[in-house]
Amino acid sequence: MATTIVGNPADHTPIARPVPRIALRTFWLLHRAMVRLSGRRFGLSRPEAGERFGMMRLTTLGHRSGATRVAIVGYYEDGPNLVTLAMNGWGKAEPAWWLNLQASPNATIDLPDGTRAVRARAASGEERDRLWAKVREYPGWAPDIDASASLRPTPTAVVVLEPRGTGPEAPAGADDNALAVSATAPGDIDRHRRLALRHLWLVPGIGLALVANAQSTSLNIGLVPILLFGIVPHLPAMAGIALPHAHGQMPPRAVPLFNAMHQPAVPIVLLGLAATGVLTPFWLVGALAWLGHIVADWGLANGLRTPEGYPRGRRSPADRPALATASASR
Repeated sequence: MATTIVGNPADHTPIARPVPRIALRTFWLLHRAMVRLSGRRFGLSRPEAGERFGMMRLTTLGHRSGATRVAIVGYYEDGPNLVTLAMNGWGKAEPAWWLNLQASPNATIDLPDGTRAVRARAASGEERDRLWAKVREYPGWAPDIDASASLRPTPTAVVVLEPRGTGPEAPAGADDNALAVSATAPGDIDRHRRLALRHLWLVPGIGLALVANAQSTSLNIGLVPILLFGIVPHLPAMAGIALPHAHGQMPPRAVPLFNAMHQPAVPIVLLGLAATGVLTPFWLVGALAWLGHIVADWGLANGLRTPEGYPRGRRSPADRPALATASASR
């Protein structure tokens, strides 16, 4: 009797649609930035059966460049091993981190309780079926993981991350040294970065993002409103990429709409309407994500722009020569 591969695209009729790639990439970039800027205190979490999957920071070696690459991925625990899905947001292509692990299985992971050295492999046969079924115990991957997996042209790999030394071990070499350096270097660098008073805005910004995620999970809405409204403030900037502009400058034509989208009034109004039941919970989660993005941008000095397209509070290149001349004349 043939064994059926759970999660095979031929087993289910697609009823779900993948999240737009630009929304996913923006969310991943913001999540990585949150983990880095907070010194890994925010953005990483442990899995809770029946509640949610965990989030870990995975460091691999690029299969082409040989440089260290970082990704934030979901996971759950299976004994001493950690298990994740090479799902890539249920897109067609394999995630870059999984391509990297297939070329160099050794990796490091950052968890809320510290860093671990691991070695990756793909589960197969009965083990894969068991681990795939266990995914359902940790909500958040998708409302129906089998339907989402059917959107992909190949079966989604179930990746097992074993503690280094428990599986077939590759000889230690340059890649191990590179991973060891990458596991400690970011934290050392972050500690020496200058902090300003405006960075305090990151605390409520991250807090709003976490509340939006919690509401999305408790209301079983999914990540769509977080991803969609999380990039709303930057849509004018994205639309203006093709217009002429200097480094660090936004095209002036995109500034009025960008500044309007970075005013907290609109998401606050949406939040109030959703809280009173006028709008659906979808808008509640979306407004929280939008407001969190705006507040976090205040902390990163990436919010309102001058009419010329430069961040307010920073000197434009045109101002710097005049400033230097004034200083020299004193």
